[in-house]
Amino acid sequence: MKYTFTKEDFDVFTHDTLEKTMSELKKHARVKLENLGEYFSDYLTEMTDDTHFTHVAQHARRKVNPPIDSWVAFSTNKRGYKMLPHFQIGLFKDHAFCQYGIIYEAPSKAYMADRLINQIDDILNLGDGYFITKII
Repeated sequence: MKYTFTKEDFDVFTHDTLEKTMSELKKHARVKLENLGEYFSDYLTEMTDDTHFTHVAQHARRKVNPPIDSWVAFSTNKRGYKMLPHFQIGLFKDHAFCQYGIIYEAPSKAYMADRLINQIDDILNLGDGYFITKII
């Protein structure tokens, strides 16, 4: 159960209020995201020889609307992940996800995304049911 998402974890995103969603998120899914963060930050550190830090979504800036998803991100920066390419593991109300992202705060995001997309066949061999998206 340390890493296994259950129906209760996905159901946290079915509530209408921020307060109820956050309460259920903290009670159910967040501890599993923290456990996954601990495990995979150690794994990524070992695999890359770069120290990886975990960043579990806190949704701290939210004031009204409940989150529709939550995640743990991994980066080589202790203070944050948005400015760097990073991995995320998380969940929505109907599915879990694992993704590699280069998002809006990364200074060279368009360049990094183009390089990744152009080399993706050399990097990954994805089977049916998996896909790659490029959103800029």
